[in-house]
Amino acid sequence: MNRQLTAFCIFLLLSTLLAGCWDQVQIEERGFVVGVAIDKPRTNEAEQQAKQEAPDKPQVKERFLVTHQFVVPGGLISGGQGSGGGGGQNTANEAYLNLISEGDSLFEISRELATRTSRTPFYQHMKILIVSEDIARTKNGFARALDFYLRDPDSRRSSKVFISNGLAKEVLEVKPKTEKLPAIYVNSIGENVNKNSRMLPEVRLGDVHEELLSSYSFVVPRIRAEKQEVKLAGSAVFTHENQLIGFLGEEETEGLNFLTGKVKGGMVKGKFKNNLVSMNIQGIKHGIKADLRDQQHMKFTINIECEGTLAESYATMDSLNNTAMGKLEQVFAEEIERMSNDTVKKVHKQMKVDVIKLGSYLKQHHFSLWKKIRHDWETGQHLYEKSEITVQAKVYLRNIGAINRTERQNNR
Repeated sequence: MNRQLTAFCIFLLLSTLLAGCWDQVQIEERGFVVGVAIDKPRTNEAEQQAKQEAPDKPQVKERFLVTHQFVVPGGLISGGQGSGGGGGQNTANEAYLNLISEGDSLFEISRELATRTSRTPFYQHMKILIVSEDIARTKNGFARALDFYLRDPDSRRSSKVFISNGLAKEVLEVKPKTEKLPAIYVNSIGENVNKNSRMLPEVRLGDVHEELLSSYSFVVPRIRAEKQEVKLAGSAVFTHENQLIGFLGEEETEGLNFLTGKVKGGMVKGKFKNNLVSMNIQGIKHGIKADLRDQQHMKFTINIECEGTLAESYATMDSLNNTAMGKLEQVFAEEIERMSNDTVKKVHKQMKVDVIKLGSYLKQHHFSLWKKIRHDWETGQHLYEKSEITVQAKVYLRNIGAINRTERQNNR
């Protein structure tokens, strides 16, 4: 009896060890999705066909056209130039395959791909997610487009999110010369924020989730396809109701980055003695001061301190003259103020959305006041619109570099 009990216990112990790989999937059977683009359908052919096949199926208003970009491992190994067709066709040595499906459910579209490819979608390596302007402009369209990816445990919350100026799928159809996968090409461009201040810092799926659940307006990077390349500059502006209301241009986005203290690098141009001068940005400090005595007319002062080096100058000057350097620093400071004020005019008076995050500042530093006015900030009494915003910039040039001829040499 004891032997039987011992044998039974050993059998149970061994059976628990054998259950570890019951859901194992071989890596060569994975359908690695590196990019997803979501558009509105351009025709209703697929919708009409669905109605014929299932006339009693419940109909909804929203329909999506989704492009999945799959990695083709053989194309990566062989070194073939990726040019996967939008219709789902692929030839030998291509590094990716674009599959397009249409439906009213993103989860259904993901599962429908199992009828067309032997490798079902696997989202844990997804790099980018692009939503078209048409989808984002509809009420709750942006949130609905992301709902599946926010809930799916296989999706990566670190995937970068973009809004396309035009069709989103065109971004995944570009044929870059420097990369085999368009999604990786776009992902790499998004990491160049330290080189150009006209690009928004990366906005990831997890960041968007937080914004969708908050009561604030927010911005998402804008992207546009241009033949064999994309342009990633500017920003898409969303209201606190999660609806796209418009875009900020490249220079307006640069001003917004200064206003929010998110400049990672880049350059500022100015005019000194009617000649071009440019500064390489090496760092900024950002601060806000608030006069809250009159809650119907609050006053905010945004202080920006920028440090950089003189990168280019077509003007002759005495670089050892402190007065001349002070004037040059003032030129760059005035340019930063001009760009910032242009952005304030756009988002404060025209769009009336608090993407400058002054409401967030009040919540962090004046919480008792914020609890009283939060429902009247962008709505209700519109206290944000009634507020006054002033920008003050200060520039410090730490290195003027070598120049061809100085003003002092010219005067000899």
